[in-house]
Amino acid sequence: MTDIRRRIADQRLERISRLGAEEGFTIPETRTVPRVPFGTDPLLICEVKRRSPSKGHISEIPDAAAQAEMYRSHGAGHVSVLTEPDYFGGSLEDLMQVKRACPDLAVLRKDFLLNEEDIEVSLRAGADACLLISSLLSTEKLKSMHDLCLEKGMTPLVEVHSGEDVKKASAVKPDLVGINSRDLRDFRIYPLQPLKIRGLIDWECRIVYESGILKDTDGAFASEAGFAGLLVGEGVVRDPSLIEKLKGFLTGRNESPSGAAWQKLCSRWVPGRPLVKVCGLTRAEDYEAAVSLGADMTGFILAPSPRRTTPDFIRSLPRTAALKVGVAVLEEGEDLPGEIQSLLDEGILDMVQFHGRESSGTVRNRGYKALRIKSGEDIEKMTAYSPLPCLLDAFSPDAAGGTGKRLDPGLVQKAREKGELWLAGGLNPRNIREILETWSPELVDLSSGLESSPGIKDLEKMKQFFREINDYARI
Repeated sequence: MTDIRRRIADQRLERISRLGAEEGFTIPETRTVPRVPFGTDPLLICEVKRRSPSKGHISEIPDAAAQAEMYRSHGAGHVSVLTEPDYFGGSLEDLMQVKRACPDLAVLRKDFLLNEEDIEVSLRAGADACLLISSLLSTEKLKSMHDLCLEKGMTPLVEVHSGEDVKKASAVKPDLVGINSRDLRDFRIYPLQPLKIRGLIDWECRIVYESGILKDTDGAFASEAGFAGLLVGEGVVRDPSLIEKLKGFLTGRNESPSGAAWQKLCSRWVPGRPLVKVCGLTRAEDYEAAVSLGADMTGFILAPSPRRTTPDFIRSLPRTAALKVGVAVLEEGEDLPGEIQSLLDEGILDMVQFHGRESSGTVRNRGYKALRIKSGEDIEKMTAYSPLPCLLDAFSPDAAGGTGKRLDPGLVQKAREKGELWLAGGLNPRNIREILETWSPELVDLSSGLESSPGIKDLEKMKQFFREINDYARI
């Protein structure tokens, strides 16, 4: 994998070796604009970014100051200015113009900052806060730059992307942490990644969900999942009215049952290991074995199937850290059956896995969508349910799921390029290692591959499967 983040940082290092930390611009010797506290509520940060490695030129931002003024006119109080020129088309001049035009805005300098001199220059150019990317800095350098920001009256926003980043940041314990849903190695969006990484943070802080917020449902998802702030770029460039909606989510933030379920699931994530769902459970002993072996989700089919079970059976099972998921098949416009809704309301089920013709709105508030994939057009349907992942299964004209057929590798690759890969269909203890090494799915879902007969799990197959999973993850 090409590490775009490292390439950008290396080019910046070469540039400042030629031009100095001021990068050829004339920066005031002392700060001439007022300081504004960064991080006040509602913590919505709107981004001034002319270009990006993933989207190319963003023609709607010809003038940085005018863009910031537009954000302010729609109620924004925080602005992030990209000052990196080669990949993002920004500059320190953009930062200075924004702060001069909007001295009342709290302004973040967003760049691949590498040393203490960058902090000094940011202060003089008018920044109220600096982004510090943990993965680019040693623990000692991160601490030094973090402390200098505070000493100079600026706010450090420490960005983390991995467990290693969190370990570095823990030496500093910053008050404000950003978690980017965009993988800076390849610039793909993984909407659940901020929730996963957040579970590794063990100090009290406010956490900002960064990137991937293109529409109101993206912002609602992050807010309902308990994030204190949002950093958004392209979404508010395309639709400035989104600012008011996002502020509303942050101001009236209440964690929804759906948001709590996603938090619960992502808190189970272990770096290097996929999440595991064992589906088609019909016996208490199989459920208990799946949980004890390490299943993160347990699935119960509440639709016509040889593995169909009953609400009473699900109620009879003990509560565990593993999520309980009901599998439903609805027609277009059909309401969720009362027996399934009752299980959700009672907290017996955490989520529903939808296999029918449900609308994205029905899915978003209660769980996630399972898609039967036959062609590339089916892969494109994933976007309708974003930011939630979709579970991908092979198409069969005879069943809505659980056929045991594997997906075509070309279609898996196309899905992989879209971000989160949740994979079902034909998985078993014999092939799971190959699948993990080839595709690195974020979640795998097994049913028939662990059975001795429909609805009856084979304990030895389950043990073998989890041995393969744990060996792959070196657990």
